[in-house]
Amino acid sequence: MSRIFITGSVDGLGRAAAQTLLDEGHQVILHAREPGRLAAVRDLLDRGAQAAIGDLSDVQQIRQLAEQVNRLGR
Repeated sequence: MSRIFITGSVDGLGRAAAQTLLDEGHQVILHAREPGRLAAVRDLLDRGAQAAIGDLSDVQQIRQLAEQVNRLGR
């Protein structure tokens, strides 16, 4: 199965996509702007999703986020 990074995965369509992809057996990496937002996806993390944290409006944090995602699942 694929490793999939989903931005906006704490609620709405991103969360629904993450749930569906986990159900299908994919490795899912959730995105949160800050660690406190991960509480909203605890159930997905408990099911095996992983998380990367960073603010997508900050270029430096985007680079760090990319590094986090690349390290996960290797």
